[in-house]
Amino acid sequence: MAPRPKNPPADRRQEILEAALRLFAQRGYNATTNADIAREAGVTAAALYYYFPSKELLFRTAVSELRSSLLPRVVPMVERVMDMDPEILLPKVLRGVIDFFSEPRTQAILKIIMAEGQRDPAIVKIWEEQMVSVVEVIFPYLLRQMARGRVKQMDPRVVSFMVQGPIMAAVITRDILGIPMLQDVTNEMIVQGIVETTLASLLTNPE
Repeated sequence: MAPRPKNPPADRRQEILEAALRLFAQRGYNATTNADIAREAGVTAAALYYYFPSKELLFRTAVSELRSSLLPRVVPMVERVMDMDPEILLPKVLRGVIDFFSEPRTQAILKIIMAEGQRDPAIVKIWEEQMVSVVEVIFPYLLRQMARGRVKQMDPRVVSFMVQGPIMAAVITRDILGIPMLQDVTNEMIVQGIVETTLASLLTNPE
């Protein structure tokens, strides 16, 4: 284990994170060593250890930063408008979610989870610990709309899965797998399709 330097190095934290995600996505999480990351980021082993004493902490930090970038897009939107009709609010939430999953850093982490999650459950656990709170933000709103009679009565986890699942499927097939026939399908087209099919089937008639 490399000792911490007496004088902190120049701020290279973000560069180290970016380098680690590139290598994790290219080579795999378990196959990437701290020495590989330091070399890719152009820092010493001591500098890497100064910011991230373990590879797990590095991955956890990357996921945590993703969570922090998504929360401001969803939380204010939901918390301030608990009585906004779902046909108005939920499409806005879906647009924020699909834009988030379309970002290169998010997709890099998804590639890592897809490639290594079965062999290393700790990777999936880190994603779950960081991201489940984002999903749960919308639960009070869904329950409120069920009480208003605007959303059909069911477990809010199921509602969330039904409207967000197609987004994940679209991002994986279009962006991560790169299926050619989907390359001209835009985020807005995907959201509109979910709104007109899945979301429409979950809503009741207006009060």
